[in-house]
Amino acid sequence: MAASFTLFSQTEMSVFTATGRAASTTFVEDYQAVGINPANLGWKWRHGNKHVAVGLLEGSYSVSSDAINRSDIRERLLNTNFSFTEAEKETAGRQFADAGAMAHVDLMLFGAAVTSEKLGGFAFQLRDRMQVSSRFGPLTAELAFVGFRSDYFNLLVLVTGDTIPNYQNLSPDSIALIALGIAAQPQLLSKVLDGSHLRASWYREFNFSYGRHLVRNDDLEVDFGIGLKYLLGIGIVDISSRDGKATGFMAITPSLGFDPESGERRADAPSIGSSIASPTPAGTGFGVDIGMAMIIGKKWKIGASVCNLGSITWTGNVYTAGDGSLLDMASNGLENYDIINGLEDFVTNTGFLKWESGKRTKRPLPSSARFGVGLLAGERIEVGAEVVAPLNQEPGNLERAAFGIGGDIRPVPWIQLSTGISAGGGYAMKVPVGLTFIVGGGTWEAGFASRDVVTFFTQRNPTLSLSMGFLRFRI
Repeated sequence: MAASFTLFSQTEMSVFTATGRAASTTFVEDYQAVGINPANLGWKWRHGNKHVAVGLLEGSYSVSSDAINRSDIRERLLNTNFSFTEAEKETAGRQFADAGAMAHVDLMLFGAAVTSEKLGGFAFQLRDRMQVSSRFGPLTAELAFVGFRSDYFNLLVLVTGDTIPNYQNLSPDSIALIALGIAAQPQLLSKVLDGSHLRASWYREFNFSYGRHLVRNDDLEVDFGIGLKYLLGIGIVDISSRDGKATGFMAITPSLGFDPESGERRADAPSIGSSIASPTPAGTGFGVDIGMAMIIGKKWKIGASVCNLGSITWTGNVYTAGDGSLLDMASNGLENYDIINGLEDFVTNTGFLKWESGKRTKRPLPSSARFGVGLLAGERIEVGAEVVAPLNQEPGNLERAAFGIGGDIRPVPWIQLSTGISAGGGYAMKVPVGLTFIVGGGTWEAGFASRDVVTFFTQRNPTLSLSMGFLRFRI
């Protein structure tokens, strides 16, 4: 359903020092270990004379597609002024048949950690995670981009009240008068949407984590960690057709003033800026992260964790949609590749589904498991590999398992270079790169990374991304 376009569950979230190496389980420490492996909070930091770490506004975004090329992402998807012609709509519908795109935005607003030899490590993070993931089946792609001009609809109702046949070479003047498409032989949504899904989520997370060593000597260190999180659910959309059944669930913050009946914002709704800064939650929930870590001979690292165990109860602006027949459609399709602003074709009653006000609903969090192995090759080189696997198909989770291998090299004490190879999770194989500057023996760190450097040299399966942080301090 909307281009597989994920504000997508990235395996290292907003950790700019990890994005460039494709692996993080055995690398991250202090507050950057929150949400990845809380057991790492029990480690002695690489900069051993530092005991407090603070970070502000570390974040990342990513946009990826197997349906369009790099130029299309830059010139058409990210250009909101671009609009399709009728012919380009038809072309886009063919491009997105059995294909899609992904994206995510992940912003750590504040993070802090303190470590003690006796007590272990304590950390806190406040972060926003916004994600969208979807994929088109062939008929869904056609309907999404062409709308009521699809061959699926036999008749067209004009704003004048007249009804005319739907045929290929309608004049632009006639197309401008169309108000509704009607199917003489409507099909069940489970067939129309077969092979399609649209999943979106926006959470604000408050995470308190703790880790401590259970065993520590020259030969072996074993650490255990736990993270407890409180979540504000700002919005969720989950639409899919599978096993011969189409279903839809949606809950969106009242702050956005969004009306699924009309697809319009209420006139009295707060401004978009204030809605994003301090939205009223549509749900609340609790989650748990659990992790273990080992350091063998002060060289080999092993880490494992299970994150986001828990649930969230959606109580505000809850709507559900069930299977039924697609008889008519009032949408003329997406005007460009901007899937986010085109969501009304899916989450309002002018589009595919007929939404009804629902009851409070409890849903699992997007849980995942991860395992990593790493090697410290002296003071300047560290390498590692990991696998991250989704434990459910909740919005915000990986579509499938992701793999990564990579490392860091510090040719001089004040520069860290990172690279690796990643695959899975809904992405094609990528080669990330990262650069981190280290000042004052770790007192200040700043850097940036890209999820895929190959994107800059090829057009196919592009991933445009940036992860950065400039306000990371240790004392």
